[in-house]
Order: sequence, then structure tokens, then C-alpha cells
Amino acid sequence: PTASHPEARCRSSARARVYTSARAASCAMAQLSGYSGVADVDGVEMGEARVLELDRRRLPQRRCGLGAAAKTLGASAALAGTSVVLARRAARAPGATVASGDHAIGLDAWTCSEDVALAWPRVGWRSVGRSVGRPALSAARAAARAEVDRRQEEATDCRTSLCCARAGMQCYEKNAGWATCRESCTPGLGAYDTDGLPWSCKMLGVSSMWDYNIQRAQTIVNNLTLAEKVSLLHGENDGWPADRHGYAGYVGVGRAFSDKWEAKGVMPLSMNDGPQGYNSYGKFDGKSTQYPALLNVAASFSPETARRYATAIAEEFQAKGANVLLGPDVEVTRSVLTGRSFETISGEDPYLGAQLVAPFVKAIQDRGIIACVKHFLDNNQEIYRQSMNVEVGDRAQHEIYLPVFKAAFEAGAAAVMCSYNKVYGEYACENSKLLKTFLRDTLNFKGFIISDWGATHDAQRSSDAGLDLDMQGDDPSKRLPDEFHKLTEMVGTGEVTQASVDEKVLHVVSAMMVAGHFDGRFPIPAGWSGDDMGTQRGEQKKVVQADSTSDAHRAVAFQTIVDGAVLLKNKNGALPIAWGSKIVMVGKYCDKTTDDAIKQGDVYSGGGSGYVGTDRIISPLKGLQGRLGASSVTASLDATGAAGADVAVVCLAAHSEEGWDRKDLVLPEAQELVSALRAQSATQKIVVIAAVPGAVTTEWIEQADAALVLFGPGEQVGPAVAALLMGDVSPGGRLPISFPRADEKRFTSAQYPGECPPPVSWCPEMTANFSEGTLVGYRWNDAKQVPAAFSFGHGLDYTTYQLQDFKTECKLDRPLVSFEVANTGGRNGTAVPQLYIGFPSLSPTIRQLRGFQKVWVPVGGSSKVAFHLDVPDWSFYNEKTARWESAMDRDETITVSVGNSAADLVWYGDLPDCTSASVLMPTRTVLSSESLVQDWSGTASSEVQIETN
Repeated sequence: PTASHPEARCRSSARARVYTSARAASCAMAQLSGYSGVADVDGVEMGEARVLELDRRRLPQRRCGLGAAAKTLGASAALAGTSVVLARRAARAPGATVASGDHAIGLDAWTCSEDVALAWPRVGWRSVGRSVGRPALSAARAAARAEVDRRQEEATDCRTSLCCARAGMQCYEKNAGWATCRESCTPGLGAYDTDGLPWSCKMLGVSSMWDYNIQRAQTIVNNLTLAEKVSLLHGENDGWPADRHGYAGYVGVGRAFSDKWEAKGVMPLSMNDGPQGYNSYGKFDGKSTQYPALLNVAASFSPETARRYATAIAEEFQAKGANVLLGPDVEVTRSVLTGRSFETISGEDPYLGAQLVAPFVKAIQDRGIIACVKHFLDNNQEIYRQSMNVEVGDRAQHEIYLPVFKAAFEAGAAAVMCSYNKVYGEYACENSKLLKTFLRDTLNFKGFIISDWGATHDAQRSSDAGLDLDMQGDDPSKRLPDEFHKLTEMVGTGEVTQASVDEKVLHVVSAMMVAGHFDGRFPIPAGWSGDDMGTQRGEQKKVVQADSTSDAHRAVAFQTIVDGAVLLKNKNGALPIAWGSKIVMVGKYCDKTTDDAIKQGDVYSGGGSGYVGTDRIISPLKGLQGRLGASSVTASLDATGAAGADVAVVCLAAHSEEGWDRKDLVLPEAQELVSALRAQSATQKIVVIAAVPGAVTTEWIEQADAALVLFGPGEQVGPAVAALLMGDVSPGGRLPISFPRADEKRFTSAQYPGECPPPVSWCPEMTANFSEGTLVGYRWNDAKQVPAAFSFGHGLDYTTYQLQDFKTECKLDRPLVSFEVANTGGRNGTAVPQLYIGFPSLSPTIRQLRGFQKVWVPVGGSSKVAFHLDVPDWSFYNEKTARWESAMDRDETITVSVGNSAADLVWYGDLPDCTSASVLMPTRTVLSSESLVQDWSGTASSEVQIETN
């Protein structure tokens, strides 16, 4: 596996190992065989081209270098990192004819180029099947040069410049001693970080990027008339062609039939839901992929999964001509009954959400699409969401509800959507504390603020509060007016200043600059550019109807399900199912994907604006029959049909949707079906598959042998269920929300759903008082000493792990907590160790998540994990002083806990005060333009030894 491709596996040989550097071109010896069907570093499927064998015994010593800086590549330190990439790319290069089977680089023909290190000017290929031709070799050399350029930039410290020369690269901080340009970054300790220090993956240079693009945007703004400026500040909802053009929203300089589509050089904003795939609103079902819910991404605990997921969705938005994605949803789940819990990437923890939202935002905007983070702020329930009020303390705002937005903005998110609800008695979209104090002043947000559809009630109040873009009400039966069309007249009367309008337009155009709309980053569909609005409207119809799905996107949907699948229970290794077992699937949802009782959405996807309609859902029954054969698996609606089976797989589903909260957390039919099966047989293995939108109660689980939870899995549910049940893959998820016990009483009615002035107990204007403060999710369980049925972070694997060899030390004036994860079971697997921090001033919260890393651990092996902690990890928001304060500055004891979930902690320790410790600079491999390979030193051992300075 490589840093950018951790899921790669070397198979078929105990000697199969690949070594690469997370930061620079690497040398290693390896034999790579049986590698198929896995996406490579830039996401292209290799299919059946099972690539390339490197045999250390065939590597004579060669001298390579640039200019006078010649170094030796010995037989024990040879070429693996770059050569494998080269080989992959050669295998798919135009004109290459690579057959299935084993292929090898003939290393006897290896030479070194004077102008490009690690390039292959003459490579001898030998193949079991057909040979690779000259076009492939030419492409291979070009790929090698590009790879060297990329790796050279990865080996350059970018802390001073904050810039990267190559498109798609970002300056990521490892720690105070090192930052470098990379395509993506996963926080934590990589397998080849020889200095033992993990990556923070903080994105550097984002603020300066905004400053630069704001200056560029000013020129555009100065060239617009007042009418053109106001046209950019409210959605189109007039008659054709100035309608929504088939999208959720449409905003542009021109609106008349004869107006240019890119009037004054400004590309219109074509906005669409949603964060879980392209929503065609029932018009073109099956023409876009129904991805798993964002809560499934949260359950993955994997920034790489978030990046891959967002990349695939962005590609479909490009195909549909939509350059604003209305998402991601980042609300921290306060009440598990909330109807849109399946849509949030945060689950119940702001740190989890912050780590996942950054790669999501970057992946979207790298493809020329503005990420519109939502909903700001305190939109934590659906009950009367358009009129209810929220009262919440500033500490809870800063510690719980703002951090994920902050992380999104630090990653460059160019838009944010204000919500329907009131906060402190004022609607969110006309609330200056939210839009100015929190967004602009506290979070330093520089993009545009857009209203939810119909969330603007008064042009004057919203304009004064800081709203930039007003979207009209959303009623399909009639055209509803927006408020900001009044701005032109209001400037004339002096109610709104010209400077205020200019500032709003500058926010909009700057966001477009950041997303690359003026630099060709967003691909304009043929027939759009330069045409008038009427012509574009006709062309647009073809684009939105186009099929944007692909096998690669379905593979992403499949893998996301697997990455987020949570194994709650696995008694006596009930899963994976033994081959040859007689299997019966029980329950109506084994082969049913729609339900008349569901108003929005379907069985495997929540309803509302985030729903993606499709006719491509593969049911669990069809998926398992496809895996084992139609005759090998039968189905029954009830327990009687499973009599005599070795395994009964119970298919269950719960549903929720936008617009209203769930009435309870009961998993329908679970108790009845599981109890009936157990009454029928005491020895039959009962496996529950639960497709849910969020938390459910688990009173039924005692009688089940295994339970696997999938959060809104979407169209690839069948193949994923089959692969998980049969052990082709292992469940990689952990609970992003706590599953409560059936008798848990968390809220008073004043807290949730809220209360009305007496004597009325239920009204649209109810107020929900977040008086629990920071006690959200597992924090409440800890503080109240009320255990959850299954805690935040819980999740089993098909193997077992042991956390061991803990160590706390000071590095770079900061505490470093490190340990090993050992695989003590019988299968390869992925562990997710979690780190929690507590200190007295955090009270009433006892501890909170401040680190996690998803690590692959081979059978009998171990992986190193390290967390480099910093001031924000032991800070709290002091409402009295209205600022963040450090517990270490208060000489408080800071306790760190490490474990497998918020309730399963296996190690505790106190953090040292490292402010007076000697500075230990990180070791790192140095590559320069004069010598790309600075100094490689190899041994005959099984690992590459890199000499560092």
C-alpha cells in the first residue's frame, strides 16, 4: 500500500511487500503479484492487468543521478515506489496491449538517465502474454518524468511559499518542522514516516489564496452595472429562459433570452443537491449514482474515503453541468431522532466531522465546483424547522457546533448556507451574530453566504445582517419571489448602500475565482460557452439528462458502504458465513427496495433534497444470489421459511427524511423476526443486516449471533452485503453516533423538541433550549454515567487487535503519544484506534475525541500509530472571557485515553508539559533539484533503510 492508496494489497505471496515513501521517491525491493481490480494513485481502475514483478535478485548495482550528484542504487534498495507507478500507467497507456497475467520489468536492461532520474529510457519488457509496445514505453517515460516532478515537489518544504507549482497539489503541514505539497493527505503516522511524527494535514496557504482571488475578483465587480450586480445576488425563478434551468437554483449576470450565457465573462452558478449524489428530482432516475449517505462516510472514520466519495460525486456534477454542490451537511447530531441525521458527515462529534469535511471540500473544489457547506447554524431538528427558535450558549457554539464549519472554511469552502430556524429569536439568515460575528469575524469566512430556499423573510434585515445571495421559496406549484430582487430599488432609496451590494457581489465572484470558474477548472459543456441564454437553455436539457454513472462510480459507492459498515456483534465468529452453509434470507426488505409507506426516498436511502432517485438498486437477496448462485440462497418473509437453515440472514430497515423527525428509534420487525427465529431454533446462526438512517435501539440483539449496520447504503447495498457476509471484505466502520438503550431519557421537553409559552405545549414557534451545553452524544453518556447500548466509536472486525507499547514524549515542543496496534486474529484487518483528552476545565464534559487513525494491520503483524497533540487539544472556550483558554496554562492535569471506542478505553496517561523541552527536529528525506536522490542506503533486511538528515 502507498500513502495515497492504503487499500492496495500485495497478495499471493508471503514475500510480497512494497515500500514507498509518503513524501519522496522511494527505493525498495518487492515482489508484487496478484494485484487486480484496485484503483491506483489517480483513481484509474487497473482491471485485470495484474501488474509487474520486481525481483531483488535481478537488480545489479547501477549508478544514477543528476549532474555530479551520483548515488548508488544497490540490489537491496531498488526502485519500487516509482517503478510500480510507472508500470501501472504503462499498463493502461494508449496503444499498450497488456494481457491478464504476470508482467515484469526486465531489470537487466535498466539504465539511468542524466536528465531525469528514475526514468526508463530503455526498458526491456517480458510478459507471459502479449508484450507492451513502443507507444506504451513512450507513455511510460512521460509518466515517469511527471512522477519525478510530483515527487520532487513533495520533497520540498512549502512552509514559506505556501504555494504548490502543480495543479491539484496543496501545501499540507506535517508539523512545525515540515510541510510539503501533496495531492491529498491523511492525518496520522504513515508506514514510512521514519521520524515517528504523524501528519497533521493542516492545509496551508488557504487564506492567502483567498486574498489573491479577492483582488482578481475586484476587477470583475468594477465592470458590472448595478442591475448586473443585483442579478448575481438572487436566484432565477422567472419564466423561461430565466428559470432554474433544471437545477435547484440558477444565478447569473444575464437573464433575458438574448443575454449572453457568460455575460461580462461571469459563468452562471448552476446549483444542485446534494451532498450524496446528483439529485434529478425524480426526472431522470438512474442517470446519477445513488451513493451511500454522508453518515456512512462519517462511519468510515477515513479522510481518504471522504475524498474518494466526494471526487466521484464531483465528477457526476461536472457531467451534469452543475458548478455548485449544495453540501456537505455538517451539523453535529444533537438528537438522534432528527430526520436528517443520515445526511451529516459529522455524526455526533465535531472533531470527527472536522477531519472528514476538509478532504471532502477540497475534492469538490479541485474540480471547479463550489462546495456550499450547510446549514448554518443550530439546525439540529426538523420539527418546525422553518419557524422554531434555538437558545444555545456560546461555549456550546464554539466547542460543538462551529468547529466543523471552521474546518470546512480552512479547507477553502467557498459558500455556506444559512438555515431556516431562528437562533436567539432571529431567523438565521437575518442574524448578524451568526453571519457577521461568527462567520466573518470568528471563523474568517471569505466566501458567499446563501440562504436556504425561502429562508429570507426581509430584504433589509437580511442584507444588513450579512446575507449575500437570496434563494427563492421552493414550491413547485407556483413561482415564489425572492427578497433580494428589491436591492436595486433599495439602493436608490438609500435603504441599502452601493458599498454593501458591491461587497456581496465581491464575495460571490471571489468564491467563483477560488473554485477556478475563471481559470477553466470547471469543464463547460459543449454548446454553452459564448451562446445566449435561450440557446444554452436548450443545450442544457441534453446535459442534465445525460447518464453520469459509471462502473468506477459504482465501485466507489460499493467501497464506501464497506468502509462504513459497522459490525455491532459477532458471537463465536458467526461472520463471515462459512462456505457451503445453507442460507435463508428473512424479511420483506431482503428483496424489496421501495415501500408505499415511504413518502420521500426509498428503503435504502433517506428522503428529501439529499435523495438520489435510481432504478439501479441491487437488493441484498440479488446481491447474495449473484455471489453464490441463485439456487444457493432462498428467501422468506417470516421465520418459518428458515427452518432447517444453517444461517438466517434477517434484512431490516428503518427510514427517515427531511421535513420531520423520527417518532422513535425502533427498528421495525427486528424483535418479532429475531425472536421467532430463536424460538424456532436454539442453534441456528441469526445474522441481522440493518439499513438505518441513524441510531436505533437494539433490544433484539441478545438473541442474534451477529449484527451488521449500514447507514443509508444506497444502490450498491446488495453486492456490499454479499461481500461482507461471505468475508470477501471486512467491515471497516465505527459508530459515528451512539446507539442508546431503549429506556434512555436524554432530554427534557424544553430541550427537545422544545416548548411554547403556556398554556400551549406544541406550536410552530416553539423554542428548543440547548441547556445541556457541550454534553452532546457520548459526552452526555460519560457525564451522566448512563452507558449507551453501543458507544460512539464502537465497531468490530473479523479479526482482533491489541493496543500495546504506549509511549508519551515531547517532540517539537509538543506531546507525542505513540503505540502499536497488533493483529491478534486470523485475518488481515483495519483497526481504528481513538484518542480522547480530558482536563478539569473541560467540565462538565469528561473527555472528548482528539485523534483517530484508520490503520491496516496484517495477520500476525503490527502497525505504529502516533498522535502529535497541540494547544487546541487541551483548550476550552471560556464564556466569561469570551475566548479560548489553555488548560496547560492553568497548570491543569491533562489526561489522555486511548481505546477502541468512547467506552472501551484501554490506556490512560497524563500529558507532559513540553513547553520547556528541548526541540527535536523531525528527520526527513531531503531531495533537491540538484540531486533528486539525496542519499539512499540499503541493507539486505526486509525493510528499506533511508539515511536522513
